[in-house]
Amino acid sequence: MTMAVANTNTENWKGRLRARGLRATPSTLATLQCLEQRGQAMSHDDLTQTFGDQAPDRVTLYRILERLVQAGIVQRYTDSTRTQRFALIERVVGLFECDNCHHVMPIEHDPALDAAIEIVKSHLTGHGISEREITLSSHGICPDCNRTQTK
Repeated sequence: MTMAVANTNTENWKGRLRARGLRATPSTLATLQCLEQRGQAMSHDDLTQTFGDQAPDRVTLYRILERLVQAGIVQRYTDSTRTQRFALIERVVGLFECDNCHHVMPIEHDPALDAAIEIVKSHLTGHGISEREITLSSHGICPDCNRTQTK
């Protein structure tokens, strides 16, 4: 992937960023499009490898990701190896991590999951708790490892 941004969603991303008071820099747009195209949670290193020679420096990428998290565009997750992963909020409710291969897969939005999260929020509010975020995290065996184990 190059830092040159040529995608039909570019204008959409620019508008969403500006609506949240953020600048739509080429690096920020490329980061969003990378997360969108890959469709899975990515670590800082995953993003850097995907960008290749066109990657922004480490500090710039960390700052971009942090601003996107604060703006509510990207969700940050920490996997079992303590690696932070980032995914677009509109797509993901949480993450599934395989106990065998440690592959991390998004748990896509689903009305039933959204309703369950609302129940958790209501429960917390009823106990006087003001939640900042709720992150769904699931662990088990992925389909690939399940197929390997059954052979």
